Amino acid sequence: MLELPQKLVASPSQKLFAWNGLAFLTPASWELALTELSKGLNRVVLEDDYAPRLELDWLEPKEALNAEKVHKNCQKQARELTETAEKVTPILELPPEWTAHEYRMADGRVLVVGYRVPNTQQEPFPFFRLHFDARSKEMPALCFRQIVQSFSWFSEGLAPWSFYDVFSLLPRELKLSSTSLQAGRKTLIFEWRLRRLFLCFISLADMALREKTLAEYTADFLNATKLFPVPFWRPDGEEKVVYTRKKRYFVGQFEEIGRMCFRYRADCQLLGEKNQIAIQMAQYRKEADWEMITSPFSAQ
Repeated sequence: MLELPQKLVASPSQKLFAWNGLAFLTPASWELALTELSKGLNRVVLEDDYAPRLELDWLEPKEALNAEKVHKNCQKQARELTETAEKVTPILELPPEWTAHEYRMADGRVLVVGYRVPNTQQEPFPFFRLHFDARSKEMPALCFRQIVQSFSWFSEGLAPWSFYDVFSLLPRELKLSSTSLQAGRKTLIFEWRLRRLFLCFISLADMALREKTLAEYTADFLNATKLFPVPFWRPDGEEKVVYTRKKRYFVGQFEEIGRMCFRYRADCQLLGEKNQIAIQMAQYRKEADWEMITSPFSAQ
């Protein structure tokens, strides 16, 4: 199992946020509100009980960036903001690849804008906007420094995914293709060389399992998803599920023929401390694929 760097160990007032290769610490009250992935550009928004607090866009450049050109473009985009702000202060004591400014408005609001110019082609280009109103207890510059100090990039091997009450370790070869973050149910779907991995974390497990075993609940859940129409799932004992192919798809269907992936497998776990059910299901070609895709799977 991956051992997280010490700088990602959260204090009682912090929490770890990790998404699609990036990881850093945030104030404990900030939660994931929005995720987008479009043409290689990742975007997430974190919020507290009142308003959005952190906006982050990042991409993985296909070639090394020109630092001087990046700074000029960012300054040009910030010109209107600079003219609007009552006071603009650079945030000091940052690593040399980081640049950030604090914009104080006349009504007491503070906006922190910061970015990191990658040193190598394999690193991301992240662009942060942090929002603080007059009620905010955090110190803007200190809050951004803490994010910078904990900022980590996982380009290969295992990477953490950490948001809400979810924690998982997955190979970086898996590429996120879609998400569904609903109250009580968080779903992630990944792809790897046409193989697919479906992960779902379901809260309030004690209520879900009141009249069903873990295997019965998982089988019913997978049969109801409609994402994978070929297999029909059934319990095999209390904690294991197996599948048979539906008669309608005995030969195959267009989607799995196009992928050349005719095998399916699912696992389920009851995470007692979190009162949560974790389900993973893969569509793949050979047994070695299952080991590569899911053997590092860890939910805590």
